[in-house]
Amino acid sequence: MLPYIRKEPLQIVQGCTFTHAWDWFAGGKPVDLTGAEFELVAKLSTDDPNVLLHLTTSNGGIVAGGNTIQLFIDDSGTRQLAWRDAVFDLRIRWPGSEPRRIDPFMSGRITVRPGVLA
Repeated sequence: MLPYIRKEPLQIVQGCTFTHAWDWFAGGKPVDLTGAEFELVAKLSTDDPNVLLHLTTSNGGIVAGGNTIQLFIDDSGTRQLAWRDAVFDLRIRWPGSEPRRIDPFMSGRITVRPGVLA
């Protein structure tokens, strides 16, 4: 499975709640995400060892249900983001017996825009 490469960056406004959701369809049918785990990692560049943003289904930053994936960062979390532009990968860990299959889901850029009221 190849990741979907976003043409437009995800945009976070500093000091505001960030949510972004997708419905996943394959062959015109919804993909059942029951038991799937997601992880998003953002860095300044792909070879940078420092993680700027780490969202998962276990830390509450990603919610998956039915065929919908939703990213979430509350306003206090976005207020702490000091960087402006990064690359990200979002991957899925499928349910099942160990070792569980991990596939790339999406890659692209993510930006943080300073908020006037941040």
